[in-house]
Amino acid sequence: MTLAATLSAALLLLLLPGPTNALVAAATATGGAGRLPGVVGAVLVAYGIALALLGVGVGTLVEAAPAAAPLLKLLASVALLFSAVKIWHSDPAAGTAVPTRRVFVITLINPKALVLAFAILPPGPPPPVLLLGTAASIVLATVVWGLAGLVIGRLGRRYVGTGALNRATAAVLAAFAGTLTVTTAVAAL
Repeated sequence: MTLAATLSAALLLLLLPGPTNALVAAATATGGAGRLPGVVGAVLVAYGIALALLGVGVGTLVEAAPAAAPLLKLLASVALLFSAVKIWHSDPAAGTAVPTRRVFVITLINPKALVLAFAILPPGPPPPVLLLGTAASIVLATVVWGLAGLVIGRLGRRYVGTGALNRATAAVLAAFAGTLTVTTAVAAL
């Protein structure tokens, strides 16, 4: 795959709705534009760590112990469900519902990193231009979802309230957790 095709595929994947994007939108919807730089940094670092670990450690672990893959997926599902419960029960009046550390942790276990590592990016250490292009794709997708969160936050507070935004974000995360659990169970059968 050419560099342009690889980066286009990475950007398209990163723009799709998912757990990280839901949390990024929720963070800016509830915390405003001031949250965007920290959230972008958290997502960029978490994807960097995840891609490095997947390229080296997790790939080797799964090859050596194939039973580890479903276990890792179920652990990711539990983390998503835990975040969904925390967001559902958070008090919007008490401050931001989505801490940057939660965005970091969920991004670290985001299944999109698996797709990036094993289906889009070539194996082995990336050339600098691919590394920079992938980082730019991550930043661009995160900024797009952060800006969407600002719009959702402004409209949501006006029409449905911040509590409804928290519950909607929690429902999205729970749906991803359920989907990951079901697909893992079906694949194991």
